[in-house]
Amino acid sequence: MKKLLSLLLVGAMSLAVLTGCGKGEEAPAADAPASDAPAAETGAENTSDEEVTLTFLHHMGEQGKQDGLVKLVEAFHEKYPNINVEIEFLSRDDFINQYKQRVSADNAPDLINYRPFETPELIEAGLIEELDASMFPEGIDQNCIKSLSIDGVIYGVPLDVGGYGFYYNINQLEAVGVSPESLNTRSGILDACEKLKAAGYTPLASGYAEQWPENIIIEGLTYTGILPNHPTLFTDLMSGEKSFSDYPEFLEIVDYGQKLVGTYSVIDDKAASQQASDQYAQFGRGDAAMMMQGTWAVSDIRIAQEAAGNTDEFGFTIYPWSDDVNSNYMPANADDSFMISKDSKHKEEALLFAGFCMTEEAGKIWTNASGCISALSGVMPDDADPLMEYFTKTLADHAYFFEMNPGLAGQYYQDFDKVYIEGRVAGISPEEVIENWQAAYDNIRATGG
Repeated sequence: MKKLLSLLLVGAMSLAVLTGCGKGEEAPAADAPASDAPAAETGAENTSDEEVTLTFLHHMGEQGKQDGLVKLVEAFHEKYPNINVEIEFLSRDDFINQYKQRVSADNAPDLINYRPFETPELIEAGLIEELDASMFPEGIDQNCIKSLSIDGVIYGVPLDVGGYGFYYNINQLEAVGVSPESLNTRSGILDACEKLKAAGYTPLASGYAEQWPENIIIEGLTYTGILPNHPTLFTDLMSGEKSFSDYPEFLEIVDYGQKLVGTYSVIDDKAASQQASDQYAQFGRGDAAMMMQGTWAVSDIRIAQEAAGNTDEFGFTIYPWSDDVNSNYMPANADDSFMISKDSKHKEEALLFAGFCMTEEAGKIWTNASGCISALSGVMPDDADPLMEYFTKTLADHAYFFEMNPGLAGQYYQDFDKVYIEGRVAGISPEEVIENWQAAYDNIRATGG
């Protein structure tokens, strides 16, 4: 690994919400030494007045986050008038392939909205800048930092922290006799879906014309259902040391995921064609009783709710993979994060932007616009959404930071989601999905991808 470059990351979550890595216990600390540096902007000093333009490549579809990016860039440009930041959206489904093509064409974006856990192949290829752990101030949340690290080296800059679980409409649950407290088990979720469906409600909002909302269905169940007890799960599957059939939990996970989407969400042609933005709006309007999504969705949900004049009350709870309450966690991570390209032609300015994003000023801008939980200690929205209390409580009591473990890479990652989704669409059994997963992984090893 190349020598680390400096970047000051500041702050942990407000609340001791992220001190737990699941089960309410403290996660192993990252190996980053703490510094006594104050919470302040850092990065390379910009010693030139030359006009520079950075490119920030992202896949954020939520309106609140897009607004937040614009506001961050405007505030940064006001501080550094000679540095412009161009924001460019790219679909998540083809993001990594497009990034690699740009690098090959000597046109690498300076900043990319991805996390190390999701792109270990970019780290191995030396395409991502290493960040200096010695610049981290005392009190930085180690779960957040470790989840942005690989082999003890930090690569990511966090804007916020969160996870995903079930949003629910309190009024609609009450109408069918379902208590929100019953949603903390798999049986409770499925029972609620059945009662809602029988009463004529749409149980779950649908956004599954896009791949990534369904990715988090199967990935979230795997992260919390298998990974806590088998932290080398993905490396073992990729190497062939283990097979999918070695983990009987996959049968339950696939069956559960298929029911959530195929039985209770994609219930007609209209639902099948909905994007993630439609999913947020469907739930916000009150046209669906629940939604499996991330904490990042709250801003768009509220926009839809206000536009529809919907006065229903919403809640949020854990994403349970089993009927054992003590084994159920919220998949949690340093959510919206970005990395700096090793091939950036403006690395000093990229570090300046990263440093700016770690200031209280930037944290306030981001959390106000996005409605997300800032990664900076003590930074809260001016008017915190009532759902924020649910988010932070769930994170505090049931968080599992899955990105502290090695992840799937390259074609293995793509095929994990692709094979599962193809199986759900085709209506094949969980056993067949598992067989197809194994065949795909055997083929990748045999052909080199």
